[in-house]
Amino acid sequence: KKNAFQSFATYFGAEPRINVRMKIDESSSIKVGFNYNKQYIHLVSQSTTTLPTDLWVPSTAYVKPQSGVQGSIGYFRNFKDNSYETSVELYYKKMWNQIEYGEKAVGGDDRDTEDFFVFGTGQSYGAEFFVKKNVGKFNGWIGYTLAWTSRNFPDINNGETFFAKFDRRHDASVVLMYDINKKLKISATFIYGSGQNTTIAENRYIINGELSAVYGPRNGYRLPAYHRLDLGLTYLLKDNEKRYSDLSFSIYNVYSRRNPYFIYDDINFNNDEGSITVQAKQVSLFPILPTITWNFKY
Repeated sequence: KKNAFQSFATYFGAEPRINVRMKIDESSSIKVGFNYNKQYIHLVSQSTTTLPTDLWVPSTAYVKPQSGVQGSIGYFRNFKDNSYETSVELYYKKMWNQIEYGEKAVGGDDRDTEDFFVFGTGQSYGAEFFVKKNVGKFNGWIGYTLAWTSRNFPDINNGETFFAKFDRRHDASVVLMYDINKKLKISATFIYGSGQNTTIAENRYIINGELSAVYGPRNGYRLPAYHRLDLGLTYLLKDNEKRYSDLSFSIYNVYSRRNPYFIYDDINFNNDEGSITVQAKQVSLFPILPTITWNFKY
């Protein structure tokens, strides 16, 4: 047994980064990047529940630091005297000492939390596209990412590669702003993202009066996509050397999209018939939400 303040494990390491920009002409360039990172605190997620019960754990003698190497290359080009910015970037990342709960991770016994952890590797790759308008009454930007994030653990999914819980195939954002006049401007923001992955129970059975579940492939089911539209209006009240003041009106989630926060199984027993019914139900937060804000400074 160790005493208080006694070290259990000590880790250190260099994190080199290299970024190179090659200018093609006055309006375009190519950027190449490489970096190696280490992470000493880790996010562990339960794959069989969509509840926000993720656990942060530090590196220990048993939990080694995560490490990863990433390479990227991108093409950047501006148009019309830098009024428009565009870019396309490709990236690939390889990760080691990734951490997950094992296939039989359950609570309620005397084992330490670390006893449920298993370790493996991961990879992430994709492409990012970006367009931005900088000047004029009407401006804004559009960003889109197409990506894959997978894991490989000898102790999970029979050693076969599976998608990570937070693997997001599509991620898009559109931000538009328009200055009606010097005092009044409006904005709109649309966000879209593929739903997170989870592991669902494909079969259930009763043994000795207790309900047990048989789960499908790790993270083999994807939740519905997340998307919403926000609108905003800002009216300038005062702007001089002594003070600034404006009123902002906004509507969050304009069409009141019921985005999934988590999904749970509603289980009902029928003792008379000796049957059981299971229905997946979704819990959502934050429907349409209007707000008014007064900003000022002196």
